[in-house]
Amino acid sequence: MNCANYDHVLQQLRAAGLLVDHLNIGPRSNGKPWRCRVEDGGRELRGWYVVRELRMDSGDYLLVGSYGVYRGNDPGAQRIALAKGTPLSAEQRAALKARAAEDRKAEQAERRAEAARAAARASAMWRKLSPEGECDYLARKCVQAHGLRFTPDGAMAIPLLDTGGQIHGLQFVLPRGHRRRKQLGRDKDYWPRGLSKQGHHFAIGSPATGAACLLAEGYATAASLHEATGLPAVVAFDAGNLVHVAQALRTRYRGLRLLICADDDYLGKCRECGQLTLTTDTKCSHCGADSRLVNAGLSGADAAALAVDGAVLVPRFADERPLDRKGPTDFNDLHVVEGLQVVRAQVEARLTALKWRGRPEPAPTHTSRGGGDDGALRCVNSLEELHDRFALVYEAADEVFDGAEHVLVPLSSMRNLCTSRQLHRNWMESLDKRVVRMREVGFDPSERDPTIRCNLWGGWPTTPRPGVCDKLLELGEYLCSEDPQAGATWSWLLRWLAYPIQHPGAKMKTAVIMHGPQGTGKNLFFESVLRVYGEYGQIVDQDAIEDKHNDFMSRKLMLVADEVVARQEMYHAKNKLKGLVTSDWIRINPKHLASYRERNHCQIVFLSNEVQPMALERDDRRYCVIWTPPKWDAGMYNAVLREIEAGGIEALHQHLLELDLGDFGPATLPPITQAKRDLVELGMDSSERFYNDWLGDGKQGGGYLPLPRQACRSDDLYQAYRHWCSLQGVGKPAQQSTFVGTVAKRPGATKERRRHFKHYSLTVETQSVVITPPGAARPDDKAELTRLLNGFAEALKEWRDDTASQAHKPGKAAERSQGQGAPVPPPAGDDDGPF
Repeated sequence: MNCANYDHVLQQLRAAGLLVDHLNIGPRSNGKPWRCRVEDGGRELRGWYVVRELRMDSGDYLLVGSYGVYRGNDPGAQRIALAKGTPLSAEQRAALKARAAEDRKAEQAERRAEAARAAARASAMWRKLSPEGECDYLARKCVQAHGLRFTPDGAMAIPLLDTGGQIHGLQFVLPRGHRRRKQLGRDKDYWPRGLSKQGHHFAIGSPATGAACLLAEGYATAASLHEATGLPAVVAFDAGNLVHVAQALRTRYRGLRLLICADDDYLGKCRECGQLTLTTDTKCSHCGADSRLVNAGLSGADAAALAVDGAVLVPRFADERPLDRKGPTDFNDLHVVEGLQVVRAQVEARLTALKWRGRPEPAPTHTSRGGGDDGALRCVNSLEELHDRFALVYEAADEVFDGAEHVLVPLSSMRNLCTSRQLHRNWMESLDKRVVRMREVGFDPSERDPTIRCNLWGGWPTTPRPGVCDKLLELGEYLCSEDPQAGATWSWLLRWLAYPIQHPGAKMKTAVIMHGPQGTGKNLFFESVLRVYGEYGQIVDQDAIEDKHNDFMSRKLMLVADEVVARQEMYHAKNKLKGLVTSDWIRINPKHLASYRERNHCQIVFLSNEVQPMALERDDRRYCVIWTPPKWDAGMYNAVLREIEAGGIEALHQHLLELDLGDFGPATLPPITQAKRDLVELGMDSSERFYNDWLGDGKQGGGYLPLPRQACRSDDLYQAYRHWCSLQGVGKPAQQSTFVGTVAKRPGATKERRRHFKHYSLTVETQSVVITPPGAARPDDKAELTRLLNGFAEALKEWRDDTASQAHKPGKAAERSQGQGAPVPPPAGDDDGPF
């Protein structure tokens, strides 16, 4: 169908710069406008149009619609102009206006969707690129890679970011010889097609609210500025984007001072003759034509400075620049030609003239207070102090690390420390604030862990001094004197106390249990040692150990557990205490804060007046158990207290620091004291006590029951155990399956299903579960096995009959529980714990 204004519309589109040969009537099949290239726009399809047919009252058709050229995110929409005098009714004019508005909205929506798709592709590509690599561009420009990524073929990628850190596209800088560079005819390319560049940037360093920030066009320029001054430098990618990036930064950072470091594009190509001429001249120096050239770098910088109340800095070169070829124009050129110090001097001079301050250097994360003097808390009244002192913990929603106190605190505590709510809001909105991962927060007294950026260790809190601590040491030695090998026990204990003081952060794989009569000085001695640790030592009780909130374990080098395990709870708490003693990591669960893992550097001492403060296994290797003697002379305790008042704690600290450890280490096993043997025996359940009474264990004695040490049926052995329980007063024997499984797990013992003869007749076979004790014969011959099994059964019957006969004889009650008259271990209560 012919339209009267077809050629007129085509001319309008071409005059606007759209490269179109013919018009496509109506939108595309998906309802979107037609896209095309524009003059001087390269391969990008920045032009768009949508035309429709309009039937006039005369029956003729006209083309109406919209078109435009994208400048950033602005579609530049214009309505197609109709020739003057075109008869249109009011309804038609209103319809055209509404249609043009709809076309504009549709194109804007399409542009947003296109930009979102490009951003998603760019983000996916960024994740695939390597942070390690090389590009010859960096060497040519004499700058470093600040947050860039690299492709395998040597190209480097710079992300286009918004102020929230979202990637919207990538700028690839291509190395020499790259095939893509040959196709494009330049070394830079934006990817993917359809990305949104307007207002998006890349920051080297972090802009800070109220501080100075440098803004430049290209990456190399910004890198030179940052390396010269240490100030944050932002890449806008081109002169036209300077004003948009400046506005975005100023909106994001209140009070930000932007110094736009302009490119001085002093030369440009004449549009008539194509020769280079000064942009400041109104006429071409070669052909005399009106040049109409603009210094794009200065023009864009002036517009950005005007928009955000910023300032402009233009590089000054010592030598005259050439007029017949392109010479140095930006601060990277100044860096390469004259040196980084010249860049620094020009920037600092401009900042001084403007009276702008730069970004302060951050304080070191690892600080050490020492000496035990915390000082009084004071309010924070500057953003710089907030930046230096606090770090936001990424995984924790409302938690920050306080670098002055070396603790994790709720965000509300930090806010309350600020002199104003606005100060806290400025910190929250600042990209300059430190953000750390939870795994980068830890307790590292050795200060050698490279993964710890926020150390909960603040230095040793007490100061050792030469002095006298003889009475304290005499008290400790007295507490160990009850054991037959008292000297070895005291020597081990003293080195156990000294090792973590000489090696801060060392985790001893053992612990100390000291129990005995009241008033012997257990607490006095160990609380004196605890004072050496200051805030990193603590006394805990049963409630603290069993509480689900265990933040008392955080930042601790020593714990004194006072009466932690009572008899009824000892099996319940036994496994938990094992972990505290030997585990390298502990889970800290503070109240109202997120739980986290912390390396375990804590040494533990258990103090108790109970005969059985803890249940120990027979093969325990963790605990040094010490039973204390009776009370010391009262005058000696008073002498210890006087020594402490006279500086005995500092002297004890000095003594432990200087003690010769020899080959003592964190895993040096404690001596097997008589107190430990007694405690192990008290902790045995009925199954284990029966086993020892039957066979003995080589340490506790035993092996006196009138039962042979040979293979037996599991049923017979269980009946023997039940009979033993009745003699020992055990009210709740273990179930047969539990008992048999327990005995079979003893070292050297076996449990197997064997065939044997039912009677001595050796004619009828049967099958039984056979228990063979350690060292006993395991005959393959059925007759021999039958003899052993029946022999054990007969011995059991004889023992039962003998016990029954003894029970009916007067005056034999005392002998009833003594078997063959051999000594027996003290009677125990019910089987109240596992083997």
